[in-house]
Amino acid sequence: MSDRDTFGPRLHRERERRGISLETIAVVTKVGVNLWDGLERNDFSRWPSGIFARAFVRDYARAVGLDADDIVDEFCRLFPVGDRRGTRIIKAQAELIGHEASPLDEPALLPPEGDRRASAHARHDASRARWIRLAPRAVAAGIDVTCLASLATVGAVVTESGFWAAAGVVAVIYYSAATIAAGTSPGSLAVEHLRQRIPDLFATHRAHA
Repeated sequence: MSDRDTFGPRLHRERERRGISLETIAVVTKVGVNLWDGLERNDFSRWPSGIFARAFVRDYARAVGLDADDIVDEFCRLFPVGDRRGTRIIKAQAELIGHEASPLDEPALLPPEGDRRASAHARHDASRARWIRLAPRAVAAGIDVTCLASLATVGAVVTESGFWAAAGVVAVIYYSAATIAAGTSPGSLAVEHLRQRIPDLFATHRAHA
């Protein structure tokens, strides 16, 4: 297979190897899941071209933790949608008048809400993914609060002190012991256990183009 054929699938493997979902990238970049799914399949039928395409690829690379410059350079070399010829002309003209044109590929040039041409469905997917990502954290927090409240109640009865005084002491011991023993809170451990036993419980489903 050619470098062009393997470009998207290689990004897909790197993303999955690092445990990052397309929904997470969509939330971070404010660009719909369907565009990132297309990138990983080398399908740019819904993509903008030129500077917007390059800025999106740069955002993807940064979100996944890859070298953004290398990925953007490879993308431009392999796919016409990333054509830099217009950028070179603009830079050459800028040099003639002494103007700095280096930030032409910066994501800051994109609209703050992402690609305006992305479908309403893609924006809905990104919004839905944001809320779904909060669910495991909310469950973990609920478990921790329940445990703390129960322990504080018992502590207040045993020591004949006030609930809030007992809660403060219990919270310090609870999180200190959990951090030393497991590196995270019991609530987070419980959620991770649930993820492994019931994979679909907190799953976010990929939106297809």
